[in-house]
Amino acid sequence: MDAAVVEGMAKWPNVPAVYGWLRLDARGQWWLREERLEHAGMVEFFNRNYSRDAHGRYYVQNGPQKVYVALDKAPFVARLEGEGWRTVPYTEDDRSRTVYLTPGGELYLEIGGELALVDDRDLPAICNAFPADWDGSPARLPASLEVAGQVLPLVMIEPAALLARYGVDCHPAAR
Repeated sequence: MDAAVVEGMAKWPNVPAVYGWLRLDARGQWWLREERLEHAGMVEFFNRNYSRDAHGRYYVQNGPQKVYVALDKAPFVARLEGEGWRTVPYTEDDRSRTVYLTPGGELYLEIGGELALVDDRDLPAICNAFPADWDGSPARLPASLEVAGQVLPLVMIEPAALLARYGVDCHPAAR
């Protein structure tokens, strides 16, 4: 977290949190209300000061104020970069551990203990990792998949069950 943010938190410890203003879409893009955030400095600030509370709600710490984030799909988005992954916002560890496939065809990864949706623009490259004779049947799902140079366990799961497994609250509200 930025030093100025930490200082603001210490100086004003009881600032109320904000809900319903900030959203992270399925491509890792920030939205403020209904407008996509395009200011590079603000995007970097949000990425650096992004965190999670004990209730699975993600937020950006903006000085002394938590701005809770509505998530379109997951708290992180994974993008193929060279032989590995880059997440938006950032995670400390970019090594994936498990691949999850939903019945709707979305791919998720566990990266650094966090859940990341694979950016849809990377799906064509990843589809080549599935066996050519796989017919899409869950009963014939391969046990593992080689993705970005790693052989990872592959699990079929419903999106709601996956979010629950990682304790993610996509629509945070005041408690």
